[in-house]
Amino acid sequence: YTTDNDVYSVAISADGEYIAAGGQDENVYLFDKDSSTPLWSYSLGENYLHPVVSISADGEYLVAGEHDGYVYFYEVSNSTPKWSSEVGSRVYAVAISADGSYIVAGSDDNKVYLFGKNSSTPIWSYNTESDVRTIAISADGNYIAAGGQANKVYLFGKDSSTPLWSYSVGHQIDSISISADGEYIVAGSQNAKINLFDKDSSTPLWTYTAGDFVRDVSISADGEYIVSCSGDEKVRLFHRTSSTPLWTYTADGGFA
Repeated sequence: YTTDNDVYSVAISADGEYIAAGGQDENVYLFDKDSSTPLWSYSLGENYLHPVVSISADGEYLVAGEHDGYVYFYEVSNSTPKWSSEVGSRVYAVAISADGSYIVAGSDDNKVYLFGKNSSTPIWSYNTESDVRTIAISADGNYIAAGGQANKVYLFGKDSSTPLWSYSVGHQIDSISISADGEYIVAGSQNAKINLFDKDSSTPLWTYTAGDFVRDVSISADGEYIVSCSGDEKVRLFHRTSSTPLWTYTADGGFA
């Protein structure tokens, strides 16, 4: 399917049935896996650039955040948002729990936000004192990990805006990921570091230094495997028990 401009963000439900996308044509799209024709699209309006999207594991709920500072929450059966909430002037990252009950957002007003699916009023927010560029939530919604220009990894429990812990990695964090049960957290930063944490301690289980800034990281649902891509044009796969990559692949160019 061809949109009218760059596609900035995509997400897929756990069973592969639904795909969400957002791009610089200022639209949010929802697709069924069986057709390239969108089930629906929703226009965010003029200048609503760089939307980010996340979809619940069951494919029932969708969240989008965009350049003008709004979070939109959808039931996938309806292209009209169930609610929207203004959280700054740019939303950098959104994530949603497996059943859609909890939504998190990170924005340029330096805050981490937690929402419940039934209200546009945040359950709580926390000020990190700098842009929040990346955010993740465990499948059950009990744990939230975040990072950004404050150069710290933050871990929260959903019941409090006070972090369980934070850890300074020394440079901006562009990507963070959490296992389904919230037990393990991985963060990638612009000083080429990959840090793996257990939820019970702010001291990394291990740290790996790539050849250049770490663009993206992701951890498997069971927390066993971590993948990264970085500015040295390499993809790396790790097992949770070791900072030595299982393998490394050199791409032909950089990663967006």
